[in-house]
Parts: sequence; structure tokens; C-alpha cells
Amino acid sequence: MKELIYHRLFYPAVERYANKEAIVDGAYRADFATHGERVTRLANAMGTELGVGKGDRVAIMALNSASYLELYHACYLGGGVVNPLNLRLAGPELDYIVRDSGTEVAFVDGFFAEAFVKAMEAAGDSPIRTVVLIGPGDVPHDVAFEDLVAAGNTATPPEPDEDDPVVLMYTGGTTGLPKGVLLQQRAEMLNVYHVVIGLGGMSDDEVFLSQTPLFHAASMASLLAIPATGSKMVTIPAFDPGGVMNLFEAEGITQTVMVPTMIGLCIQHPEYKPERLASLRDLIYGASPMPEAILNHLLEHVPDVNLLQGYGMTECSSVLTLLQPEDHVAGNPRLRSVGQPVFGVNLCIQDESGNKLPTGEIGEVCARGGNYMREYWNKP
Repeated sequence: MKELIYHRLFYPAVERYANKEAIVDGAYRADFATHGERVTRLANAMGTELGVGKGDRVAIMALNSASYLELYHACYLGGGVVNPLNLRLAGPELDYIVRDSGTEVAFVDGFFAEAFVKAMEAAGDSPIRTVVLIGPGDVPHDVAFEDLVAAGNTATPPEPDEDDPVVLMYTGGTTGLPKGVLLQQRAEMLNVYHVVIGLGGMSDDEVFLSQTPLFHAASMASLLAIPATGSKMVTIPAFDPGGVMNLFEAEGITQTVMVPTMIGLCIQHPEYKPERLASLRDLIYGASPMPEAILNHLLEHVPDVNLLQGYGMTECSSVLTLLQPEDHVAGNPRLRSVGQPVFGVNLCIQDESGNKLPTGEIGEVCARGGNYMREYWNKP
């Protein structure tokens, strides 16, 4: 049996938690049975209606939503290779990624549809042949997302292989054009296991707030693990401090991932009070260094929240190391580090010749693990 594919995580959860609430997106709420049926129909329709075959890339340019989650899950079930587009990209960068990836089908929402289509038209001779509109909007498109879901059937999609690519995520780095990171089912599933083990396991009573953008690697573990463990996923279209705190109270959020800047904006919001975070059990942060002032505030004012720092990169499906809650003690020198490698990852510091350096020496972070990319797309 193929173990490291999303079928092994997704469908058992759908069956076990069928009548339990799975997704909350504004006024939209769906239980696991509904989510499972919609994702299955979508995965089927992407092939029968859009002609997306095994290995074909599917671009997404949209705000966070239940539909975005459905698209990710459909691709992980064999519906295509998801190519999530950074919402901050300029037109020429979008055109480069679409051409470099060979993407022919794009899903866009009403907020980004016109800008996306104009960027493709400006470049001329775009490879995009079908634009699917997520949600409402009087904007250019070929197919409506809900019509596509309705056109699919409920037969379980054929299982992909463990080494089949499932994500092509472009990362800008610091120089040159974006590079396409090609990740396989195996790498993504191992990343989920690494993170869940690193968190000490996950129960089915979590209420997770998805507020980091879904085009970013910081969202990868949660968008796969939360549904697989029978927990609830709450989405917010884009980060908004007031809206985030309202959701904490309204939905009883127990777990979330935030960039330190996001935490700082919440703390500085005029309606912020530590008691508004009363339901929160785990706050995972990363993607940039944590300012000491913000960390000290959290340690003092929300002492019952477990703080964890995640460090990684797009190339490793996201996570390399975790700094655990027990390390989050004021004055602890470990707070100046990114923690220990997660289960299944080998990590060391090397010099320019590839020699391992002793503790305390400065060099290059070198890591190995099964959660790594297969290649940079179209690159040596």
C-alpha cells in the first residue's frame, strides 16, 4: 500500500468525522462529509471538464478561502500540481511564472481576476487556456468554480504515487527571477508527520485559524494536517488584526500560525486585550526573527499559551526546526536560536568546504531529509 500520499490522511478523516464541522469561511460552514464530497467532485472535474492530467500545473491567485483549501486538497488527491501564486507579484513576474511552469489552467477570485487576465494579455500569447472564477464577480473568466464542482462525480480519485509531484511553489529568494520548487507527495506527507510529531501530536478538538497566505510555505503543514486530524479549519481572507481577534472570540480559536509582524500588529491594535486570546493554546510563529519586545509581551501577558517557533524553507516543504514551549522562558539563551531539528531531519553547520563545524562556529546551515524538493523547475 502507498503510505505517503494524501489519500491515506484525507479520506479516513472524512469517514471518521463525517458529521463534525470541518471548514468555517465567513458565513460558509461545512462538515467533513460535505468537504470531502466537494473536494472529490472538484478533483474529478479538473480532469473531465478542464483536461488537467497527471503532472499538469494548476495556478491559483486568490485570497484565503474554503475554495482555496478545496483546490489544494483536490490537487493532493491527484487533481493536478498546485501552483499557488504570490499575491504581491507584479505582472511581468506573474507572466514569467506562468510561462516557466507551463500552466494552462488558472483559478482566480473576483479580487484578482481582472489583474491576472490583464497581466496575461499584456504579455501576449499567454499559455493560459482556461480561467476559473472562485466566488462572485463581474470579471473575465471561462468557468465558474461552483459549476465545476457540480460537474464532477463522487468516485474516489485514482491514487497518485509517492514520488508524483503535487506542488510547484515559486520562491523569490534574494536575487534573480523566482525559482520553482517542485515537491512530491512523499515530501509533503513527511513534512506533515515531522510537524505533528514535533508538536507532540494533535487532537481532534483543535480550532485552527488559517491567516498566513495560502500561497506561502508557512501554511502547508496546517492545511494538510488540520483536516487529517479531524480538527476545524477557520479561514480569514487576508490578515486583519481586528478581524483576527474577533475570530478568536467567536470561534474559540485554539491554534494558529503567525509571522511576528502580525503578532505585533494585533498587540498594537486599539481593541487588543490579552483576554481576547483566552481560547488560544498554541501560537506558532516564524518566517522572520521575533522582536524581543513582542516575545516579552507574550511571555508576560499570555503565559498560558504554548509558544513555538518554526524555521524552514519552501524547499523542504516548510519545516526544519522547532523551538519548543519549554524553551520560551525569559532570559533563556535558546530564545536566540531556532530550536532543534524536527524528527526525520539531519542538520549541521558546515564551512565552505563542506566540513562540519563545532558548536558555536558560524557557517552554512545544511540539512537533509525526505521532506525535500525534487528539483528547481527547469533549472540544473
